[in-house]
Amino acid sequence: MKSNIQKVYSKLPKQELSAHKVDLNMVSDLNTAYNALIKIKDKMDDDLAKAKKSAIMGDSGINNFNKLFKNIEEAAKSLGTSVKDLNLQKLVGDVKNMEKEFNKVIEA
Repeated sequence: MKSNIQKVYSKLPKQELSAHKVDLNMVSDLNTAYNALIKIKDKMDDDLAKAKKSAIMGDSGINNFNKLFKNIEEAAKSLGTSVKDLNLQKLVGDVKNMEKEFNKVIEA
């Protein structure tokens, strides 16, 4: 003779139980994907903090460059020449572009 529990189990549709298994697997997959996203976000936050620190150091270097350039401008002027004669335009342009990039990272 079947016990009451066996009778109940025999009357439950087997398909419904497998659907619950699929749902549990899907939830498990969802949790795994969520945990992977947390790890990626944490790494991104760490990388962003490092990038900001580097950009701040770069910004300090920009300030130093600008002071040195200003000294060169004054020295050139006192010698009766121009900074343009020293062919520093590309160098100055590159530094201005770097400054923009540093500021983008700092403001992010």
